[in-house]
Amino acid sequence: MKSESEIGSYIEANRGELQAWGEVVVAEVCSVHSGLLKVPAAVRVKDPDSARKKQFKKQYKDPTVEMTDLVGVRFVVLTSADLLPILEAIRDSSTWTHRQTRDPDQEASADPAVFGYQSHHYELRPSAGAAWCCEVQVRTLLQHTIAELSHDAFYKASHVVPSQAMRLVARSIALMETTDELLCTAMQSARSIQAPYDAIKREAIFHAASLGGGGAELMDDLLEAYPSVFTYEGLDSFRAFVRERHFIFEKITSRSGNGIFGFPAACLVVYWIAEKQQRKVMKQWPFPASTDDLKMVLSDLGVSA
Repeated sequence: MKSESEIGSYIEANRGELQAWGEVVVAEVCSVHSGLLKVPAAVRVKDPDSARKKQFKKQYKDPTVEMTDLVGVRFVVLTSADLLPILEAIRDSSTWTHRQTRDPDQEASADPAVFGYQSHHYELRPSAGAAWCCEVQVRTLLQHTIAELSHDAFYKASHVVPSQAMRLVARSIALMETTDELLCTAMQSARSIQAPYDAIKREAIFHAASLGGGGAELMDDLLEAYPSVFTYEGLDSFRAFVRERHFIFEKITSRSGNGIFGFPAACLVVYWIAEKQQRKVMKQWPFPASTDDLKMVLSDLGVSA
């Protein structure tokens, strides 16, 4: 098959199967990592007219095999910290063979002074069956934004693009790298608090089961008011506190359904915070309408309000 008309007709005749091949790729990656995607992954079958034009220019001997973008899929994640799981899913699959054709990390290492288009590109072909190629792009949301903005205006432009415009795009990409690095650092910092907080929350929910369960709805407010206590050291402290202060379970049960005591999981944490931060707990109390409840908690612990 060499002619331009033949490849166009071929795509039309096999559109359903080409679409299905792309959907196999999407389904396998999304079955594990759909939560990382910020733009829905969609399958694109190459437009017949675009294929005819490409065949006219490239003159492939067999465009059904050599044309690497008969099918296209794009996976867009939030930041560069989220790229690796998607890349590993592509590399480790036995459903297809893969070849990486663009690696922005290697490109940056080879030419560190240049700021250009950034996206991981792979060519995937089924391990069995037709040798159709699915081109997969994996990029961050910032990379995607710049790529979409510049694709038609620069890459597909029918006129000479001014050098000043190209320079502005390069500066935008440099700024994008800096922004991504700052966002990754900020998110890592946030996760350093979130992980121990989640662990303490799970522990509180577990112990609250003996009090009727529930009551974790107020935990986020406690995190915002007393962030310094929610650490891994704090987790050990909370566990010891609950183990050694059995009387608080009786206190919560006796006041069940009233104020803060109607939220057992959060109430256990309140008792713990009240003992740890006796001087700050009242000042930073996030529930003004339940100040009397906190006074009762402090009284139970033998702490002056």
